[in-house]
Amino acid sequence: MKLPFVKKNKGRIGIAFCDEGVTIGQCSWARGKYLNPVAHTILKKPKELTSSDWQNIMSSCSVFGTECAISLSPQIAHHQVLRMPNMDKVESKEAAAWEMADRIGVERSTLQIDAAQIGSGGDVLAIAIEQDTLSSLLEPIYEAGLQPTLIEAQSISVTRTMSMLHRRQSDQSIVRSVLDFGMKDSAFMVLAGHSLMFYKHLPYSGDMLIDSITSHTGVTVKQAMKMLRASSDSSEVDDISKAVRDATRGTHEAIATDAMKCIRHYGVTNRGPLSTKVIITGSAGWNTHLSAVLHLACNQEIVSDVSLNHVNSLPSATVQSSGWHIALGASLAELSEVQQRRGSDCSTKEAA
Repeated sequence: MKLPFVKKNKGRIGIAFCDEGVTIGQCSWARGKYLNPVAHTILKKPKELTSSDWQNIMSSCSVFGTECAISLSPQIAHHQVLRMPNMDKVESKEAAAWEMADRIGVERSTLQIDAAQIGSGGDVLAIAIEQDTLSSLLEPIYEAGLQPTLIEAQSISVTRTMSMLHRRQSDQSIVRSVLDFGMKDSAFMVLAGHSLMFYKHLPYSGDMLIDSITSHTGVTVKQAMKMLRASSDSSEVDDISKAVRDATRGTHEAIATDAMKCIRHYGVTNRGPLSTKVIITGSAGWNTHLSAVLHLACNQEIVSDVSLNHVNSLPSATVQSSGWHIALGASLAELSEVQQRRGSDCSTKEAA
């Protein structure tokens, strides 16, 4: 959903909203690399932030400008994949609006809606948020002197981050799966080039893993978080790693089963090549035990987001910020698509 005063440029402020906090990010992009990336997480619920809070945040985050793109998580805005008949973008968006209003059980006039086509079979990803909720989030931002110019679904921001090296027309046959594994929920996506081809919201979360570890081992929540982090950072099999593996096996196997079903569903409903690897990202993302279970279930290469060529050059402080991949993706929301020369794959300097 575009807001009135849109001026296309790149490197604006990206703001990722979710229930447990807000991540602010900003970057530019040139020659296949991020330029001046910044990411900072504020552990305070978005609805609790005042205009003074936003002013203090902006002054301490080393970001520049006033224009910002906002990314909304499924915890903040309703996300739903809808099957729509063949129609133009405006009609599709309006049809999605009425469908979402009916599903949520509210008046159409109370919702702000956006819809993005996914795949080639007529599916759209609809995002709906109550206008009162949206106003309560935006008003303190406006009062702080910021100018939101774009609002999009979190999955669109993640898709952009994971596709920065696949923006050429010839890259559209390069298919990857992405598991965005967060502390509150998850999503499974299939990307072809820079396009989102499949999306499914999943109920699994990092909090579920923490709860499993505490109940299985009897440790505190803080200790469980440390144990999970240790198993993410090391491939060594010790007593802690075994305890984490045993405690989280059920959740990991459920994730792997759903991931396998998503890949199969994509293969049946979309013509074209299948994914060759699964990228794990998100604030609760990389875990050696999850990686092993996914590899067995999906029979694909499993890689962490930090192993991607354009991500591994980011400062560690950036990728350690929860939601960095969402905020940086939102920051580059207005990056113009590269125009290709006819009969070649040559592109401008901004191309990946």
